[in-house]
Amino acid sequence: MDIKFTHTGAIPFNEFPEDQKFIVIRNNELRPMFIRKDADGIRVVGDYLAISRKEEFMAWEPVSFALPSSALVTRRLWLTRANLSDSRGWGFRLYEKIQREIRVWIKDPQFNHDFFTERKLSLGFGDVFEAVMARSSNDRTSNEVDLFEVYKLRRIGNENEKFRELLDEL
Repeated sequence: MDIKFTHTGAIPFNEFPEDQKFIVIRNNELRPMFIRKDADGIRVVGDYLAISRKEEFMAWEPVSFALPSSALVTRRLWLTRANLSDSRGWGFRLYEKIQREIRVWIKDPQFNHDFFTERKLSLGFGDVFEAVMARSSNDRTSNEVDLFEVYKLRRIGNENEKFRELLDEL
């Protein structure tokens, strides 16, 4: 893993999704360590040791340990249900196979920043997205609905009339 540190100081907690991992060098140590953001704060990976959200680091960089790159696919999706308060639990239907419904956990930092932090995205029924995604390794859903992690999500248009017609045919 070739990592170039580009940040110093405190990690902007609200700008990263839950479960984001970081490699950091603390000011009082010279060896790197891995930490992760969770709902309650920042913790050392593999430990329950908590770190203050305001701690300043000599260097830090966001990283991803286990992007399932061999399993990544790009798909077009219809938005059916947005979760306005969390990046988990969004509902989509596959564009090419409208009868197949999926749930997603959006892990795209740019989308999450634009939607949840800046509030500069408006979404609606029939919006079409292009998503780079993989089946979740934590898939605990029923057989009827698949769970995917989305690493890149971009709105590419709206076809709400076509979507209504297709749903009426189901």
